[in-house]
Parts: sequence; structure tokens; C-alpha cells
Amino acid sequence: MLQTNPWELIRSLQSVIISSVLNDNVPHTSYAPFIEHEESFYIFTSMMATHTKTLLQNKTVSLLFIEDESKSHNIFARRRVTFHANVTAIERESIVYNGTITLFEDKFGDMANIYKTMRDFQLFKLRPVRGRAVFGFGQAYDFKEGSFQNINVGMK
Repeated sequence: MLQTNPWELIRSLQSVIISSVLNDNVPHTSYAPFIEHEESFYIFTSMMATHTKTLLQNKTVSLLFIEDESKSHNIFARRRVTFHANVTAIERESIVYNGTITLFEDKFGDMANIYKTMRDFQLFKLRPVRGRAVFGFGQAYDFKEGSFQNINVGMK
């Protein structure tokens, strides 16, 4: 049995699929580039984007990290990790903001440098409270806050 870890999948990706709900209870799904730091995810999004507005209105979100279709051995059983997360908007002048933007620059280079100068971009911290890793049929593993880094599941 080949051992794998959900973090291997997450760290192989550059973007996350975000699902949230508008105030009128209409679901909205989008994506954003992300960084992972200290068991939280950070996204940097434009105020013009619908998902930014939903994140400011509602303080919870669902995140989906999913294996690329071209790398999947079975399209019906793509490896994926989902999280239910709490949302916090990060103030532009804060220490957390400055440190996190540096991590974005490290991961995404010049594009992060361009976006950080745009005043309509908002930084969000997405702190998972529970999640699920699925690595095939009958291979689903639930986990909760505090145990994310220790997840190690078997995969056939």
C-alpha cells in the first residue's frame, strides 16, 4: 500500500476552489491562488470578485483541493481534500498582512508583487475547523482542527 498525505496533494496545487453563500442564500463557487501557513490558508482577491464579497458577508467557506484530471487514475475517484473554514479579513497595515504577502511573493513571484500594489485586493485567512480527505473508493478520512498536519492515509 502506497502511503500518502493530504498535504502532499494540497502543496502540489497553486489554487483552491472556494464555495460560499451570498446573503440571498445563493451559492457561489470560484477559485483563488492560495498559500498555506500554520494550518491556515490565505487568499488575496479583488474586491470586484463576487467571492470576495461573499467572504466579507459570511465568515465561513468550503474549500476544495482536487487532483488534476489529467493526473487522475480514475475520473470518478479523483483525490481530494475538503475543508470547512472560518474566514478572517486581514488588515492591510498589519504584521500578519506583511508577512503573508511575502509568502505570496515567494510562491507566485512577480504577479504577487503587482497585485499587492492594487488597493482593491483583500487578504483573507481561511482557518479550517474540519475536513475530509478522499483518496479513492472507500478511502475517506475525516479530521478536525488540531490534527491536520498528522493526517496520514493509505492509498492503493
